[in-house]
Amino acid sequence: MMTAWQSVAGRAKKSGKLSRRDSGGLTCGENREITCGMTALKHHEIPGRVTVLPGRGGLPAILVTTACSEAEIYPHGAHVTRFQKLGEPPLLFMSAASEFRADMPIRGGVPVIFPWFGPRAGLPAHGIARVAAWELLEAGVVAGGAMRLHLRLPTSGEWMVDYYVTVGSALTLELAVTNTGAKDVSIENCLHTYFQVGDVQQIGISGLAGTRYLDLLLAAEFTEGEAPIRIAGEVDRTYQDTSALVEIRDPVLRRTIRVRKSGSKSTVVWNPWIAKAQRMPDFGDDEYLQMVCVESGNIAENAVTIAPGKAASLIVEIDSANL
Repeated sequence: MMTAWQSVAGRAKKSGKLSRRDSGGLTCGENREITCGMTALKHHEIPGRVTVLPGRGGLPAILVTTACSEAEIYPHGAHVTRFQKLGEPPLLFMSAASEFRADMPIRGGVPVIFPWFGPRAGLPAHGIARVAAWELLEAGVVAGGAMRLHLRLPTSGEWMVDYYVTVGSALTLELAVTNTGAKDVSIENCLHTYFQVGDVQQIGISGLAGTRYLDLLLAAEFTEGEAPIRIAGEVDRTYQDTSALVEIRDPVLRRTIRVRKSGSKSTVVWNPWIAKAQRMPDFGDDEYLQMVCVESGNIAENAVTIAPGKAASLIVEIDSANL
């Protein structure tokens, strides 16, 4: 029997890479699904705090407003596309070339990676969570006047996957996976966060000194040195066995971005640089200069095993301070 995971994966695999211009826009089925989705989401609106509106590509979007920040979340992929403290530049990078389609992942912001990381033969890269239509279960005010959204991934009968997005002076994300089956299951997960920077060549990334990492470009392992990490070319590194706070010092935007996490033993640092950026159809040729990914999760040897009836949570908190 085909599970919901396989069904979603199959739809993503069949989508190809046609742009909206090539494919003639939304199909009738997509329009009906989006209209129904908008109607359901409207029940969770809170005047002045949570607003549902048509987003890019006609996909539903949720605007969250607090006394000190704003955020935008797409139920498509449970994707946070914006988090911005009032009077400051956005903390998250979004590609201007991203396609907002029901069968494609969004490029930028915070993609949710689950239940595998990277490529899988015959299946979508990075799993199916980032191309699924998540359900918004609840929106409400929590301590300190922050707003919290609770979203859930359509169930397969094997998992229950909940995602909590809390918007306040910081952005806090919690991905909680419950094993509803009868056997142990092993998963990979990651919050693939794209950060906005003034000039990637001038930033320094600290917090990973002494940590072992796999350089995917060289297919070799190294140990990070004491100096801050600098970006001067394509970077694709997976740091293992680390739960450390990571900081991105940005002298151009005059701020330090802080990434705190729990329930995570892997950190990924990624920038596509020139050649790869030019090959990516949903990424601008020069956008690599304004972004860096510092991702938190559990990958490869740090994959998480969950016993029947048990749950595992990945929690990431993102904030910033002026230099």
